[in-house]
Amino acid sequence: MSDLWQRLYAAFHNGDQQTFIGLCQGNTEHVLRVFDDWAVAPVEIRHDPQAVNDYLRPLLAVAQVMEALGHPGPLHRLSPPGAESPFNRWMYAYQRAQQLSDAGEHTASTAELRTLLEDMRGATGTGVDEILAKVAGLLGTNALRLGQIDDALAHTGEALQRCRAMDDLEGVWIYTENLDTLTVAKEIAGGTPAGRELTDTRDRLAFAQDLSDARRYSASNEVLHELLGTVIGTAGARYLGKIHGLLGLNHFRLGDRAEALRRTELALAECRARQDYAGERIYTANIAELRR
Repeated sequence: MSDLWQRLYAAFHNGDQQTFIGLCQGNTEHVLRVFDDWAVAPVEIRHDPQAVNDYLRPLLAVAQVMEALGHPGPLHRLSPPGAESPFNRWMYAYQRAQQLSDAGEHTASTAELRTLLEDMRGATGTGVDEILAKVAGLLGTNALRLGQIDDALAHTGEALQRCRAMDDLEGVWIYTENLDTLTVAKEIAGGTPAGRELTDTRDRLAFAQDLSDARRYSASNEVLHELLGTVIGTAGARYLGKIHGLLGLNHFRLGDRAEALRRTELALAECRARQDYAGERIYTANIAELRR
């Protein structure tokens, strides 16, 4: 693929909308000349549905920008009038909703997503499942931005469930973390006893992290051990993986690899128990390094 496509692909997946649109505007004639070539997915990724999806999304976005600039040809190439591909139409609608959300127009984005869900009613298939997971995730994001925490929890939980069903580990990592953050936010906002426990645990953990960042590893460990003595049986226990993980890092910095390994293994066990796949990935890699 051309250098321009690579730059467009990177800007799109990095969320750099300004650069993406600028590249389209500044290279309109070139894009129109080569778009038919771009519209054919590379042979090496055609066996991988996720890779094809990752390729299609910026391609559709380029076509959308071209249409806005007065050149509907690329969009017609992907979705010919009178014979429009439902998948392309749905992805196009999702992209519009994502752009509205990125622009802070969360209510309008949610309305676009509701219309999309109605259009997709009864559809099935791998591509459909992927879009539905993305829609649920974006509905959750919009709800959070609008202060609707209960709705955000419900939509994010649905996105997580769909990603698990598809074995989409990246999506599982993202939505597990998002769901955890939302759960904590709801408890804290409600001023519940659990919320107060979570706030206290987070503050003390952050203090221990600051000490560790300042290379005061022993002092950080003192705070973490005190925290371990009080957090068991409270809502703050959800942070046990992070507590053990930071103890492991501190002991590694202090030169005690055996204790670092023990603590990191405890962190990994906590993450597995909570289905924290992001933490599991991190601590599994750390353990492999410590065992070398």
